[in-house]
Amino acid sequence: MKGAVDAFRPQVPLALALRKEGMEERHWDQLSATVGFDVRPTEGFTLTTLVEKGLLAHAETAESVGERAFKEHHIEVSLKKMQAQWIGEDFVLPQFKSTTTCYISGFEDAVQMLDEHIVTTQAMQFSPFKKPFEDEIEAWATQLMLVSDTLEEWVKCQGQWMYLQPIFDSPDIMKQLPQETKRFKSVDSTWRQQINVAKGCPAILQVCGKEGLKEKFQEANKNLEIVQKGLADYLEKKRSVFARFYFLSNDELLEILS
Repeated sequence: MKGAVDAFRPQVPLALALRKEGMEERHWDQLSATVGFDVRPTEGFTLTTLVEKGLLAHAETAESVGERAFKEHHIEVSLKKMQAQWIGEDFVLPQFKSTTTCYISGFEDAVQMLDEHIVTTQAMQFSPFKKPFEDEIEAWATQLMLVSDTLEEWVKCQGQWMYLQPIFDSPDIMKQLPQETKRFKSVDSTWRQQINVAKGCPAILQVCGKEGLKEKFQEANKNLEIVQKGLADYLEKKRSVFARFYFLSNDELLEILS
């Protein structure tokens, strides 16, 4: 029995190498081309057949190919797992105060997952085993970065819009700041349009991955910053006329002025 075990022992690394997860046609082709004879699963494919063909002499080659197949398989599985995790990750869209529009919510977990996936994908980009999935990895990395940048601009825009919307809903403020009102209404129109799109497709990955959306929000943020500056200058002017206004916050002062 010991003699039989000792005789079989050298075949074990070969058997393990050929049973590695991820052995695809390309790996069998590579192994066959390297050893000089056909090695691939066919009818009646057994370890004994391969040993008789002389594959045992190429055990190191088989182990190298098997290890590569396993590493490539790990990348493929990780990529599919990340993509699957985004299924069901949707925006929640509650109504904003007494307006007829909504705002985005419920994306905190998505932001955390986005950061994790970007790090994982960047590690894949540096992997020496990425070649079979290189195009897919690059496309996924580009999509994640676009989603991340778009969401960041969107959240920034939302913060400013939510603050300014009640202010520029006041007829008195609209009358006092016509240029800023016009600029804000333009952003407000873009906001409502995009919220309607999000209602139709609340999937975070899809809606934030649309080309041109990031640029729309970047432009909106620039306009809102100009509006904020105009509003601040207006409040400063009122304070300079009536010094007691310096003891009030912007919100309190706006409430009085409107």
